[in-house]
Amino acid sequence: MAISAATKAATDALAVNRAPTSVNAQEVHRWLQSFTWDFEKNRTKYPTKYKMANDTKEQFKLIAKEYARMESVKDERQFGSLQDVLARVDAAKRVHPKWNETMKVVSNFLEVGEYNAIAATGMLWDSATAPEQKNGYLAQTLDEIRHTNQCGYVNYYFSKNGQDPAGHNDARRTRTIGPLWKGMKRVFSDGFISGDAVECSINLQLVGEACFTNPLIVAVTEWAAANGDEITPTVFLSIETDELRHMANGYQTVVSIANDEAASKYLNTDLNNAFWTQQKYFTPVLGMAFEYGSHFKVEPWVKTWNRWVYEDWGGIWIGRLGKYGVESPASLRDAKKDAYWAHHDLFLIAYALWPTGFFRLTLPTAEEAEWFEANYPGWHDHYGVIYEEWRARGCEDPSSGFIPLMWFIENNHPIYIDRVSQVPFCPSLCKGASTLRVHEWNGKLHSFSDDWGERMWLSEPERYECQNIFEQYEGRELSEVIAELHGVRSDGKTLIAQPHTSKDGRLWTLDDIKKLNCVFADPLKSFEAGDK
Repeated sequence: MAISAATKAATDALAVNRAPTSVNAQEVHRWLQSFTWDFEKNRTKYPTKYKMANDTKEQFKLIAKEYARMESVKDERQFGSLQDVLARVDAAKRVHPKWNETMKVVSNFLEVGEYNAIAATGMLWDSATAPEQKNGYLAQTLDEIRHTNQCGYVNYYFSKNGQDPAGHNDARRTRTIGPLWKGMKRVFSDGFISGDAVECSINLQLVGEACFTNPLIVAVTEWAAANGDEITPTVFLSIETDELRHMANGYQTVVSIANDEAASKYLNTDLNNAFWTQQKYFTPVLGMAFEYGSHFKVEPWVKTWNRWVYEDWGGIWIGRLGKYGVESPASLRDAKKDAYWAHHDLFLIAYALWPTGFFRLTLPTAEEAEWFEANYPGWHDHYGVIYEEWRARGCEDPSSGFIPLMWFIENNHPIYIDRVSQVPFCPSLCKGASTLRVHEWNGKLHSFSDDWGERMWLSEPERYECQNIFEQYEGRELSEVIAELHGVRSDGKTLIAQPHTSKDGRLWTLDDIKKLNCVFADPLKSFEAGDK
């Protein structure tokens, strides 16, 4: 009987490449790599200015069977703990209320990062030509699918078993209101999946995972445990067990292009841009989440940042890549200044804009204020006095008719959005590495907070045309926008976001916000032609 060409090709290949007689995973891996394609005429859908070597190796050398066995064991431990022990001891209700709100942000935003990483690693698989390198990217694609589900499950678990589920249960539609969302999309979406494939690898694997995974996923488990949260360490430490392979993929990406002439021209610039892109968001947001979103403190964020980002990544990790011509980012020094003050600057703005969130914020207590002053000398004179004034004006009570955004307007402290990072900043109040500069392009004004982002924008301004919150909702009343974007609880009137976590405090409603008559205004409209 005649056989098809495909069947004949498979039969001939097996005749040449005899199946291994043992079940050793590494022997199977070597055998599988001999089944490859001729990549001389490879036409990837995702081009790159770099040429990736065809003989790049994979450090972990996984095969599907071993991968599935390993991950199934981890999932059995994770879900067994969550659904049995932690559920029976009512662990979700023992979490401190402030930290419960923090996890609404952390798990939801990380879910977006993991989801985009699926596409990023799929793109890298298509761009690479070395069989082993492709195998490493493919294993990471499977990891990212797993991680996306894990992050979603954290929110599901908190909303089902914990306290105040609003925000955990519907953040996928309500998280788009506030200014933090677009900054997160900038690092997790645009950074991971837009443009040159190798640049995306640098953003995702060499910076996002090798640099910020430790201060994010590892550090968050410490802060979670300190605040009574046993759910987050159970899931996030399981995620972290996969991250070392992802860092290795980023390392191998650099190895694969090391001998390409384009690497000497572009690699360090691409690395610096990727680092600044990632740190501009992660540095202030993580610091704010840890220090202002917790009651029990672990250590100052600046120490965590220095250990993991400045010393471990900028020094040791990048140092190992030095033999391939890789240098620590030139922007690392400015980032170090951001690590000290930027999260304090951001919380000031985040609390002022609290109605646009999908989580509850609360001002530092007297005890927490002492901790801030002890670890950040000068904190009270710059930030603490402002919080004391807001509290004295009744910022937590709807009957006061006051939200801190009104204080910014009254005292002429305009809030701008950095066009490149989409992170809000107030140049007249910030102590981090931020200063205002404005450009006009394509009939539109653009604000920037630093030299590095400004330089990235000047090289390709068409990449950064995303509307910010003030442009998108200009002229519209605040309560109208909140209602339209589902920022209310199941009663249809009480806001999900609140300026306190007190069980006894009154909750703000749409009517309370409407009475304030807050209207979105673009601060750049106040610039005259001569001021640009």
